[in-house]
Amino acid sequence: MHRFLILFLFLLTGSLALAQTAYTVETVPDPKRSGGGYVSNPDLVLSTGDVERLNTLIAELERNATAQVAIVVVNSIGEDNPKEFATRLFRHWGIGQADKDNGLLIFTVMDQRRTEFETGYGLEGVLPDVICYRIGMQELVPYFRQGQYGQGLYAATAKIKETLEDPAALEEIRSELRGNEPFRPVPYLPAALGWYIIATSIFLLFLLIWLLYTRFSKQELYDRYRAIRPLRSIIFIILFPIPFIAIYFYLKWLLQHLRDHPRYSKVNGKLMHKLDEQADDAFLEKGQVTEEELGSVDYDVWVTDDQDDVLILRYASRWAKYDECPKCHYLTYSKQHSRILRNATYSHSGQREITFACKNCNYIDIRMETIPQ
Repeated sequence: MHRFLILFLFLLTGSLALAQTAYTVETVPDPKRSGGGYVSNPDLVLSTGDVERLNTLIAELERNATAQVAIVVVNSIGEDNPKEFATRLFRHWGIGQADKDNGLLIFTVMDQRRTEFETGYGLEGVLPDVICYRIGMQELVPYFRQGQYGQGLYAATAKIKETLEDPAALEEIRSELRGNEPFRPVPYLPAALGWYIIATSIFLLFLLIWLLYTRFSKQELYDRYRAIRPLRSIIFIILFPIPFIAIYFYLKWLLQHLRDHPRYSKVNGKLMHKLDEQADDAFLEKGQVTEEELGSVDYDVWVTDDQDDVLILRYASRWAKYDECPKCHYLTYSKQHSRILRNATYSHSGQREITFACKNCNYIDIRMETIPQ
């Protein structure tokens, strides 16, 4: 599960004189099993009208996008950490459709003045940290400062609904499972890997755990791609041709998935889209275009619709014959030809002239090499 932590100071004046019951994960009422709905409000922090409005809004979101949202507002969880509590509660209830893991928990603890946004993997690309933070600060916090908790949660949920119902997001998060069913547990590991983990050696077990941890970590998609990529060729060599070759193909799919996964601008939070190989040339330097033509590097260019933010990601080929040019520093430098100036004999060594050239800046380097006698 991918977790997002947003820490909000409610900035309330005065102290909160609340009769506090310290809830545990097991004692927080599940709204799906205690009268229906999506809001757990055991301490009556929210009014009946607030709960009804939120239930109506979330039900419409689930009909349109199939994403499941749960809201929990409690006075206290004792000394427990709200982030860890929200993660455990999310898993305990199994929020989200099983095939998409498209759940979201908005968890507010009054005495600690904190609100947590806990999302399933299926919403990772649509609701990243920057979006959750912006929604919280712009929609939720202003109302919480005034003690209008229901209105703050409604404004934040409405913004989340708008984000998830964007046509660009619907294809990624929409589930084939429908209906107002109770929350169901979400599998933590891809099911296709289950029997591999059981059947493999300790080495393979640790390898898979690391792989899954890397895939769902909070690192940037590009960093995860670079961490995983070397394993593809290693696994192919070590495991071929035994049945675990399937892991190689899973790695291949995962690498492409990480490259194509939707991204949001860190500058303005807007959705970015990936340009095709022809369109991205307009954003690349001449040397970068040359690298792509030679196959030494492939660039992915992501832009927002208004082009306020442009992200260029570099993927160097592991098998390219080109090295970095000493002059322009692009991977466009290679050996062009060589010729023997003097043959080696039993009595003296020979000499060879080797010419290196750059396809980008036309830099030429001629080296002399001694041929042993």
